[in-house]
Amino acid sequence: MKTPLSVEEIARFPEPAGAAGLTVDLQGLTIRLAGLPEDLAAAMRLAYGPYLAPGNGSAPLLRIEVTRADRDYFIEPRFHKEWEVYRVLTEHDGATFRLTSYRFAAWYDVKRGLGRLALAQGDLDPAPRAMENFLRSAFAWLTIDRGGFLLHGASIVRDGQCHVFYGPSGAGKSTLSAMSRQGRVISDDLTPILRRPGGLEGLGSPFRGTYRAGDPVVGRFPIAAFYRLRKDQGTFVRPGEGACFADLLGNLPWVVDQLPRHPDLADRVHEAVAGVPFFYLHFEKDADFWPAIDRGPA
Repeated sequence: MKTPLSVEEIARFPEPAGAAGLTVDLQGLTIRLAGLPEDLAAAMRLAYGPYLAPGNGSAPLLRIEVTRADRDYFIEPRFHKEWEVYRVLTEHDGATFRLTSYRFAAWYDVKRGLGRLALAQGDLDPAPRAMENFLRSAFAWLTIDRGGFLLHGASIVRDGQCHVFYGPSGAGKSTLSAMSRQGRVISDDLTPILRRPGGLEGLGSPFRGTYRAGDPVVGRFPIAAFYRLRKDQGTFVRPGEGACFADLLGNLPWVVDQLPRHPDLADRVHEAVAGVPFFYLHFEKDADFWPAIDRGPA
């Protein structure tokens, strides 16, 4: 398989996977999952508790039907025999986003607020992990549609403001989060960002990455700045440049692969970050980086 299943192919699995449902709510960005198996819903209630709307919640922005697929996998996994990158096939036609991985094949249209996910039965890829990967993709496109984006970046709330740190894998997001001696870490991996009438805000979310210290952060916080991370022998801040925004575009999971076909998405992200400063943060391991941020660019 080289492309994700089509909407018509996913429609061949009409039977609900279960009778449970829940609504994930990130400060008004809401996704309702209906037809969940009870054991999966129970695991998700435990993992997403602070981010679940009570009852059925208000009308969700995106409603997903979860159905049962009578097969073990859509993509045969190999990671139990040899190492492989977690595989997800994706495609966006300008309206509908489709994705297929080991345990699920799904589509959704955030403009219409509808979608369907067919859940396979094999246990090599645990259902909660598969569902989280799906939700990450759905929130990525939901934020884009609402004037924001989902960034592969760490975020720390300090003095009521959200500082966002990004870069490719290995840039130091998890290291920096673990080093922070002030503030509350939202995530060392993924940060939902949304433009509100008052400006750009970072949202608390369950996508915390490897960071587990402290309670999950709930709320929305004005973005103070974006910092492109650079590991170095000293700790200091220097002014950002155009390359900082290009690097930010390269850290938009689920969206970056679609930019060549849909270049307008880059313009929408550029509009979203207007007025928010970009910097480089050079840092050395085990150093307190907040004094350098307070001093500003060298």
